[in-house]
Amino acid sequence: MVRISDLSPNWEALAFDLYQENEEKETVNVDDVTSDLETDSTEEIDAHALITTLYSDQRKTKSEEGKGIKNKQEYALLVNDLEKQFVKKKMKNYEKAITVEAKHKRQTQQEMNELQRDMKYQVDEEKADTESKIAMKKDAIQSSDESIQLYEDEQKSLQEKLQKLNEKQQDLAMK
Repeated sequence: MVRISDLSPNWEALAFDLYQENEEKETVNVDDVTSDLETDSTEEIDAHALITTLYSDQRKTKSEEGKGIKNKQEYALLVNDLEKQFVKKKMKNYEKAITVEAKHKRQTQQEMNELQRDMKYQVDEEKADTESKIAMKKDAIQSSDESIQLYEDEQKSLQEKLQKLNEKQQDLAMK
């Protein structure tokens, strides 16, 4: 919430630009950032990217005294809840990724088993080709195992993060 004091009663419109902090500096075309300026140059924007611009018109803006005013503790709890939701969403995404990777691994294992069964009825030239296919399937299975392990490790890390956020929420609630 933004509160502006000493604004003329005749104001017509108000605008806010929302930026997202980036970890790296980016070169952005100024035309992409500001549509109302006509220029072809590019300039470096330090660690910020424009998300959107919000406009407000006094005819549509109503003020209710006391509504929306929160203290520091309530904001901290709100931010903590948002972080927890984000962590839970990431955990679900990793769970889905593990499921997909496990399915891919099972399918690859079945294909490899079929190739091994078919080798029994092949001549030497065909066996060499089949053995290379089996080796590729084994590599794919190993890659799937590594991916699953990585996803599980990330889930454990997120679970620890969630536990710390729960502890933080309890501490904030006691203040």
